[in-house]
Amino acid sequence: MGAKRVMYWRQPAAQRTMKTYLALSEAVRAELNPTDSRVHRWSAEVSARRKNVNAEEGMFVSLTAAGVADEVFTCTLVDHPETSKETSSAPTAQPNERQVVVLRKEREVMEGTTRVKEYLARCKTHTVAHRSKVDGVGWWCGDYAVRIGRVENAQGTYAGLVCEVEYAPVRDVNVADALLAEYAEAIGECLRRAAGESAGAGALVHVNTGECVGAYGLGNVAFGDAHAAVAYVSTVMTMQSGGL
Repeated sequence: MGAKRVMYWRQPAAQRTMKTYLALSEAVRAELNPTDSRVHRWSAEVSARRKNVNAEEGMFVSLTAAGVADEVFTCTLVDHPETSKETSSAPTAQPNERQVVVLRKEREVMEGTTRVKEYLARCKTHTVAHRSKVDGVGWWCGDYAVRIGRVENAQGTYAGLVCEVEYAPVRDVNVADALLAEYAEAIGECLRRAAGESAGAGALVHVNTGECVGAYGLGNVAFGDAHAAVAYVSTVMTMQSGGL
């Protein structure tokens, strides 16, 4: 996995429709996949658990829930067989899923199956407050991967367009930042052209800048699942709030 930059297309609610998404995503594929590279699937899921303040905690629940954050995010990352640049010719393998816990207020990230399961098992008084799914496609252009997809909430309602660009040779987010920004700008220009007259109301918002991952202590760490989880959680929550 190389360093990535994750973004979303901010636009007025009236323009956030599946029809608009299909037109924009098709325009990006047509322009930024000039060699007609093999298309792979891209998916992820973000869930938010919040502590139920009205819950009647028993002694056992109180003990196990001690020290658990009030708001707990989980991000399920899925590597489909053809996603990786190295395995793009071997589509018969099974998808690889990992779950990462992100604590936004505490600026902490937890990885590893055992550690994640143990922490979530302590969330006895938490309920799932929100769930979003990212579903889309991607392709490789040399050392770059471009991915574009839609975000849907738990009810299956379309919530917006999200995209990312990955630079395979470099895992240092600081070193790759300028290269990712340049390619991301090409995506933004393509989206603005495809949006046409309504482009003035839209903008490509960059979420996982160096400042974003740096806040979690990941600025000098090779890009991995923790960075991706922080990026996806930040993207989904920023889209919800209409921020940046």
